[in-house]
Amino acid sequence: MWHPTVRKVHARRDTATVSGPSPTIIVSRRVSPGREREFERWNARIRAAAESFPGHVGSEAQPPNEAHPDEWMIVYRFATAEQLDAWMTSPERQALLAEGDRLLQGPVREQRLVQAEPSSDAVTAVMSQRVRPDAWDEFRRAHAEITLVMRDFDGFLTCDLVEPVPGVQDDHVVVFSFDSRKNLDRWLGSEERQDVLALVEPLIEGERTLNVVGGFAGWFQDDGATEPPRWKQAVAVLIALFPTTLLLGFLQRAFAPGSPWIPALFVSNVVGIAILTWLLMPLVTRLLARWLRP
Repeated sequence: MWHPTVRKVHARRDTATVSGPSPTIIVSRRVSPGREREFERWNARIRAAAESFPGHVGSEAQPPNEAHPDEWMIVYRFATAEQLDAWMTSPERQALLAEGDRLLQGPVREQRLVQAEPSSDAVTAVMSQRVRPDAWDEFRRAHAEITLVMRDFDGFLTCDLVEPVPGVQDDHVVVFSFDSRKNLDRWLGSEERQDVLALVEPLIEGERTLNVVGGFAGWFQDDGATEPPRWKQAVAVLIALFPTTLLLGFLQRAFAPGSPWIPALFVSNVVGIAILTWLLMPLVTRLLARWLRP
């Protein structure tokens, strides 16, 4: 059970998950008193309509609570910005909005996430943890909750969950990015993050590992050639970063399971950046050279 001061998201996971950032929009609606039941039925219909559109990744409906007592928050995620725009401007959605307008009071607020490509100062962090087999659904809800909390912090760009792959890796891996190291550190040291992580802790087996990678600058320079698009840089970094994080997490659990968290994190970051800079990123950029060209 979630603590009452932390927002809970009822996630739907009956659609496929895509790797990489998913363009997302959060819609906040205030329901007229006495129309809550009607709104819930209407909201189920509009979410079902979204599921029928190409590129639909998932949606969550968050009812009012202490954090936003008067508003429902609906989160839609699509594989591409174009597919999200197609749903948002579709005649089907417009007709349903016109039908549901009588159930609402006040303006509808929409906040779009993962629109801009990261700047050269963007910083990516990878967190790996082994989740109890009976707690996967609760961990997915926790991930959705943490993302909603994280989005309120300056500089937030993306947060994605990579679930275990049988025979390949056993951990749940969370990859999240901010536009600068300063903003990432503000999130990492925040009370809000500590609160949600403390509540997730009972779902975890063993220790959690965290690796931070700096901006992508320097990994894609090629004799003055035009720099690849940022989204391609992010994909290439993720290809190299994911196995690096898994390897470092395995080594820590195997050889230093009881090591102090801060020194272990520092050593892991230093080793991880060294592996990426001098080993994996040169290899990945060579293998993907043709694809990386703008």
